[in-house]
Amino acid sequence: MIDCNFPILQFERNRTPRQWGQRHGESYREAIAELVQIRTDLMREKNPGLDRQRIEQLADEQWQLTGQFDAELTDELTGIAEGADISLTDLVILNNYTDFRDIQVDDQGCSLVYANSDAGPVVGQTWDMHGSAKRYVCCLRVPDRHSDHEAVLFSLVGCVGMMGFTSRQTVLGVNNINVTGAVAGILWPVLVRAVLNQPSLAEMSRCLTTAPVTSGHNYLLAERDAAEMWEVAPRLAESVGQMKPSEHGFMFHTNHCLGEAMQQREATISLNSTTHVRHELLTRKVPAVATLDQMYDLMNDHENYPKSICSNFQADTQDPSITCGGAVGHLDTGEIRMWRGDPVHDDHFRLCSFQLHPAPK
Repeated sequence: MIDCNFPILQFERNRTPRQWGQRHGESYREAIAELVQIRTDLMREKNPGLDRQRIEQLADEQWQLTGQFDAELTDELTGIAEGADISLTDLVILNNYTDFRDIQVDDQGCSLVYANSDAGPVVGQTWDMHGSAKRYVCCLRVPDRHSDHEAVLFSLVGCVGMMGFTSRQTVLGVNNINVTGAVAGILWPVLVRAVLNQPSLAEMSRCLTTAPVTSGHNYLLAERDAAEMWEVAPRLAESVGQMKPSEHGFMFHTNHCLGEAMQQREATISLNSTTHVRHELLTRKVPAVATLDQMYDLMNDHENYPKSICSNFQADTQDPSITCGGAVGHLDTGEIRMWRGDPVHDDHFRLCSFQLHPAPK
């Protein structure tokens, strides 16, 4: 098994999205092939009746919708497939694994927190997913091709991004919810990048809530000291939190639905077994968070281990997820930290720090 060692992929502004993707795919060809096979096997394990013909049909539907949604990001994905020498079906499985599986049970967790005080707005999230993915997590540093801005994203090799911060002083965080009614839609990492490309919170919100999504996620959107939280599923986008400009306070989410309408569609049989435990821990701990260091400590908190905010415990349960990494950032200062693994229970922990400087208006 390949260990990518939590690399930083930095793209050049003067290259095209397809060239970005080709370099990405070529650089991590063997690791991407391994991860595709792991995720394909996991998907078939969850859905034994899903044969290759049906997989290819569903993948093609998602690919076509993604191309209609964002041509540049589709070009980047095409480049990844070319550079890694994988099929478009395999690329869709890699990028849209959790949603693809829902079309036909879920192992993805994550805790997501926003807090604003006199110390400024800070955001943090863990990235809990099947432990097999930890060797393949990476960071992307991506310039905006239409402005002087840039973004830093937490991702997997072969994917275009799973959460991130921008030099616009904006952030998008994501965590999973389990809902019924999944349909063929766009690849959710493309939605992450597309939302982060928007110039304001209002436009981020519009992009998110009108997108033809495949399955359910909760999203945190913020610019400087205003923020929104949305639970989004096919044909439903429900606001579950809002912070007005300069309003002090906090909001957070684990993996159960908070919105009244979304609760009616929640697939409770697949509910993450630690979501309520982590929600109770956050309820008690988040009010004390003000600084970036405090947010980082919270995202790596081990109280009640292994059912803790940060857990590197691989359980043979309905949700065999572990904390594969995480990210925190300060929207005023532009200081970002992203990491792989668990600093206490993981010998392969690695931390990367970034500084995003606001571009001139």
